[in-house]
Amino acid sequence: MNNFLLEWYYKEDERKYALDNSLNIPIGILTGVVAGIYYLISKYNYQDENIYLKIAFIVCIAATVTFWLISIVYVLLSYNGIFKSKKYTYRYFPCTDFVKKEEDKLKPYYENHKDYFIANDITFEMLVAKNVDEILSSCINKNMFNNDRKANYLYKSKIHLINCTATIFLTGIFFSINYIQHEKQEIYNIKIMNQRLSGGQTPTPPPPPPRPQEPREVSQGGPIRTNSPKTGK
Repeated sequence: MNNFLLEWYYKEDERKYALDNSLNIPIGILTGVVAGIYYLISKYNYQDENIYLKIAFIVCIAATVTFWLISIVYVLLSYNGIFKSKKYTYRYFPCTDFVKKEEDKLKPYYENHKDYFIANDITFEMLVAKNVDEILSSCINKNMFNNDRKANYLYKSKIHLINCTATIFLTGIFFSINYIQHEKQEIYNIKIMNQRLSGGQTPTPPPPPPRPQEPREVSQGGPIRTNSPKTGK
């Protein structure tokens, strides 16, 4: 078995897991960007009179969404290929005892052509090593092609992610200008409403309350006099 091929095989296997793990960073950034896009779109004051500011904001937010979608597509292509025809199929050793199986398979062949192999200084171990190297080469070629394709998609995803971050930063500048103007307008409207409610006048006082009941009069040494409900005497 060729040690160089064996090391290369393990390097490609390690690169596969490294590429899969490196997807966590762009996925996390893309998740944060979509939250920022939602906030900017929902909080922007579209009633602002400055038409140029509104157009600049819409163009920037559209560019941000476009770059975000393209980056998402490349992330998915890097992870699983999206389409069935483009899915990543990696090759590994046939089984744990594949070397022994190669030996068992080649042994009758070597015995049948032993005279030729001895005459050409070809040993049985050389035949086994050749088959094992072919297996390793097949695995390396397939895995290397997959890893290169993954790395290429990941690279393109990061480029559009950078574009997405730049455009959302520019969008935030236009949003900030709009937000400052909108905030002042709200404060101004509140002050006007308060003035209209107060009117600058003192409230009219209410009428006097109903008078209390008259007390009952009693003459000393005489009968208790009560007021008749009809005559009042």
